Parts: sequence; C-alpha cells; structure tokens
Amino acid sequence: MNILYTLTAYPPSIGGAQFHMHRLVRELNRRHFTWVITQWDTSRTDWLLGTTLRAPYPARAYAVDDVPVQRITLSPRVRLKLAPWVLVYYALQGPAIHRISDALADEIMPWSAKADLIHNCRIGREGLSYASFRQARERDVPFVLTPVHHPRWGGWLYRHYHHLYRQADGVIALTEVERRTLAELGVQESRVFVTGIGPDLAEAHDGARFRARYGLGAGPIVLFVGQKYRYKGMDVLLDAAPLVWRSMPEAQFVFIGPRTTYSRRLFNREHDHRVMETGAVSIQEKTDAFAACDVFCLPSSQESFGGVFIEAWNLGKPVIGGNAPAVSEVITDGVNGFVVEPQAPMLADRIVALLQDSNMREQMGTAGKFRAAGFAWSVLAARTEAIYKDLLQGR
Repeated sequence: MNILYTLTAYPPSIGGAQFHMHRLVRELNRRHFTWVITQWDTSRTDWLLGTTLRAPYPARAYAVDDVPVQRITLSPRVRLKLAPWVLVYYALQGPAIHRISDALADEIMPWSAKADLIHNCRIGREGLSYASFRQARERDVPFVLTPVHHPRWGGWLYRHYHHLYRQADGVIALTEVERRTLAELGVQESRVFVTGIGPDLAEAHDGARFRARYGLGAGPIVLFVGQKYRYKGMDVLLDAAPLVWRSMPEAQFVFIGPRTTYSRRLFNREHDHRVMETGAVSIQEKTDAFAACDVFCLPSSQESFGGVFIEAWNLGKPVIGGNAPAVSEVITDGVNGFVVEPQAPMLADRIVALLQDSNMREQMGTAGKFRAAGFAWSVLAARTEAIYKDLLQGR
C-alpha cells in the first residue's frame, strides 16, 4: 500500500499524538510505502495562528527513522488572503475552515497523487484535517481519521470536527470509551475501530544514570511526564507533595515535559529541593526516568488514552491517573495502579500507600507489564493494517 499520513505536528515536535503516529508509521513503513505531511516540526504553538498566519516558513523536507516527511507551508500571498478569515474564524467557522482547508489542500495535492489511502490524525484546529479529507475524495481513496477525541470537545465550537468524524470512511479510536463517545456523536459504529496506543521508549534504560544526572538522592521518586498544561494536574501533584512528606520526607517529585507559560508560573513559585522540574528530554532520558521512578503519576482531568501509563508499565512501575473516562478504562483501579479524583489529599494517600509498600508496587507493576504487552507496536500496526485492507476492499 501507498499510505499518506497528515497531522499538524510531527517529530521532532513533542507530544503524545505525534509520538503515537510516528511509531505506527515507522512500523508500517517496513512493509508499505509511507510518507507524512505536517505543518510543525518543533514545539507546539497556537493551533490557529500557528498553522496559518504564523506557520513555519519555508517548506522543508526531512526524514525521521527513514520515514520521509514534508513540512508544508503557506506563501506570504496566501497568508494575506487568509488573514480576514483567520480573524473571524470563531464567529464564521464554516466559511473560514473552507478557505483555510482549500489553501492547505493545494499544498497537499502534489504529495497525494500516489496515495492508496489518506490517514489524518487530528491535532489542533480543523484546516489540515478537512484538506486531507478533500484530497481523499478527489482521489477517490479511503479517508481514515484518528480524532484523539477528548470528552470536553463538544458543542458548537467543535461541530465541524464532529461533522468530519461522520464523513470519514474509518475512524480510529484509542479506547472503548472513545468509541462510545464517537457513536454518541453520530459516527456509524461500523466505521469506528479501536486500536490502542503503544510506548515510545528506548531499547535500554539506566535509572541510576538519571538520578546521577539530576543530583537525585536515594529517596523514592514520584514521576510526572507530559505536556505541562493545566489539565494535566501538575498543580494537584504539587499540592499533594507536602502531604506526602509528612509520612515520607525523603520522597522526590520529578516533572518532565515541554514547558508552557502556565508551568513556568507554577514552578517559579516552587522552591523545595525535593521538587525537580525539567523541560523536554530525549527518549533515552525519558526511559531512564521511568526506570528510576518508584511511582508514575499523571492526575490529569482529561486524556484520550494516556500512553505514558503504557510506558511506565513497560518498565514495571505502578501508576496513578486522574479519573478521566479513558484513563479509567486503561488503568484497572487497585490492580495495576490507582484511579483517583484529582484532589491533593486523595492523591497523597495513594502515593504514600505505594511508597510504603514495596510488595504492592511490585505486584501492580507486574500486572501493568502484562497489560502493556497488548499494546506492542507490532500488534497495533497489524490492527491498523487490517483496517486499511478492509476499507480498500470495500470500495
């Protein structure tokens, strides 16, 4: 098969959706011809202005793990024409999306000619997703969409995405919760397929190396890994830390992930030496961090899946997640981790319980490792490949 993938941001840009799609593409590239169209190859920015008036310039071609990638862009002339529509985007979404996606479709066109199938992963606003859909219809090839849908994406502001969900030939959900949500939004159940998400880890790991690099002592480590947005629950974890220290004063809290304006303000107020915060790190360093930690904690209020839980389990670590619907499906509460309300006292209670009981940590980590085995990339790629073949045979 010749498969074109489109997504607003792609590695080296950092993010769960970017990593997920790259690992999938890399696996499928072993037996198919795959290539990627993206708009961003650096850190996330404003998804409307960052993909229109402030999109990276100029276009460039590059490769990641032998996967060819084309970063498309818009010329200054096209940006000038789109400026009025960007300014009224939220008031006149329909016409604005039409103009923006038309401009992006022109950029995709040369790269879509040989595609047997176009697969878009939704990241940010609608422009590239609609442009990909239109190219698929013009080429008369299947259009597959991975919406990475969050429960809060409902109502008027997201109506055009919901319409696109219903138009896609195949919609890939990461969990059964997401599948049910998509069905409630009107997507035909026969068009929704659940695949899951896998880990993005280095082949080897060294926890001692991570501790040494950051001057961390022998005390237990509670690890957070993720993009540092408010909904990820960093503030709740920071509020839980003093409660944990009452019982476990040697506990250390480590926060890893791309910084945001919000996170800079949050950590500028934090001066305890037992809290360590750093920005984006390499895959190797992230893997070492998982190896070094005793408990992984991501108390977010919303997730489409939470691939970092799979990563922690691959290293045999117990996890704590917020009670977002998708997370409650991924984590079996009390078996391979805990699911908690994102409130400091409850979170601290679960952290202390794990830090004080090595047998519980080992049992939950082992159960998590067993759970993670079902999300190996070879398994996920085979599931996705079967979806593609079904769609192509049905045309």
